[in-house]
Amino acid sequence: MVYRSISKDLKDCALWLISHGYAPEDICNLFDISKRSLDRWRQNDRIHRSVIPPPNPMHCCPRILNPDMTHNLYTLLEEAPEMYLYEIQEWIALTHEVHIFRTALHQSIRNAGITYKLLQRAAAEHDEDFRQEWKQDANIHFSASQMIFVDETT
Repeated sequence: MVYRSISKDLKDCALWLISHGYAPEDICNLFDISKRSLDRWRQNDRIHRSVIPPPNPMHCCPRILNPDMTHNLYTLLEEAPEMYLYEIQEWIALTHEVHIFRTALHQSIRNAGITYKLLQRAAAEHDEDFRQEWKQDANIHFSASQMIFVDETT
């Protein structure tokens, strides 16, 4: 039998049929389920009063960043939204001495409701005075032949 998701309603219906005298073998054939699944639903219903057991808190992945670290991360993103993931990853490693993969970091940021579009807008609205000061300094100290520009789009 192939693994498939079976709704709670169907499981409840199977248990209702058992309680009303239907043979477990007939129920298994009718719903195309295994006897083992039916026994597990009966046990769950007997122990938990539901065919679906409550979630086990030990089965989830532990959080890499604690609430204080997460708050510091969000504060950092408000102050410097132009940072790349690898830069944030290095900052976390240096500040909190915690290694976090970029995918986990990206998911933490996304779960907070911070999207690339919001970060990009915040970076664009960053300090305009500083930007003008940099342009003037670059015009004074560099010539056009010394400049190289790289487009980050693919």
